[in-house]
Amino acid sequence: MKARITTLVENSIGENLALQNEHGLSFFIEISCTQTCTQENIRILFDTGQSSKFIYNAGLLNIDLTKTEKIVLSHGHYDHSGGCRDFVQTFGSAFELFVGGGFFTPKYANNSGAWEYLGNNFDRRYLEEKSISTTCLTSDTVEIAPGVYVVGNFPRISEFEKANRRFYTYNGQNYEPDLFTDEVIIVLEVKAGLVVLLGCSHPGLINILETVRARFNKPIHCIIGGTHLVEADDTRLERTLEYLRGLNLSLLGISHCTGQHATIRLKEAQNHFFVNSTGTSISFD
Repeated sequence: MKARITTLVENSIGENLALQNEHGLSFFIEISCTQTCTQENIRILFDTGQSSKFIYNAGLLNIDLTKTEKIVLSHGHYDHSGGCRDFVQTFGSAFELFVGGGFFTPKYANNSGAWEYLGNNFDRRYLEEKSISTTCLTSDTVEIAPGVYVVGNFPRISEFEKANRRFYTYNGQNYEPDLFTDEVIIVLEVKAGLVVLLGCSHPGLINILETVRARFNKPIHCIIGGTHLVEADDTRLERTLEYLRGLNLSLLGISHCTGQHATIRLKEAQNHFFVNSTGTSISFD
C-alpha cells in the first residue's frame, strides 16, 4: 500500500501561515491500496485536536474530510478528542469511531489541590444519539484497514518512565491516578518498515515503542506525534535519546507535548529529526 499522513493541526505552525494551530493534534491518513485490497482508498482521522481548527486547515490543504471512513482517538484528553463534535456537526456521523478501554472515564489534572477537567466534551450517550458506530477496543492490536493497526495496552517495562502524578481519573466517588489504559496509537506497515503515530505517549515512549517492536517484529522506519517529554528530567531525557539512537530511524517527527528543551536536544542528537508542525505531509510506499 501507499500512505500519506498530513498533520491537520498541531501546537506549532510551519511555513503556511494561513493555517491555524492550537495545543492539540490531528492526523489525516490516506491509504492507497494495492489490487489485493477490497476497497481502493481508505481515509482515517487520528485525533481531532481540541476544536474545529483541523477542519478549517483541511479545507486550505485541499483535503476532503467528507470521505473519512474511520476516526481513532488516542486517549480521552480534550486536546485530542475535542474536535470530534465539530466533525459530527459539520460532516455527520457516517464513520466508525475507535477508542481505547477507559476512554469515557472523566480525566482531571490536580494543580495543588484544584481539580481541572481535561476530558472529552462528549459521552457514550452523545454517540448513541448521533448513531455513531463506536468500537471500544479490548484487544491489544486491531487491524482496522489493510496494513493499519490500532495498538494499545502497553506493558510498563521502562523503570524510569513513571506515571505522571498530575493526571487523575474520577470514578464518581474518588479521584485515582490516571494510568492511561485508554491510550492507543496507530501503526502502519509500509515497504521500509513501520510508521508509528503517537498521540501523547502517556504510558511512556519507550514502553510504547518496545511494545510495537515485540508485536510486529519489524524495524521502525518513522515515528510521528507527541512524546510527553515536556516533563522529563535530564536523566529520563538522556536515556530516551540513547534509546532512539539505537533504533536507527529514517524519520523522527515529534512535537506537541514533547517540549522545547527536548525538541532542541532531539535536533542535536538525531540527523533525521524534524519538528512535525501543522500542515506537514509525509508519503510512504
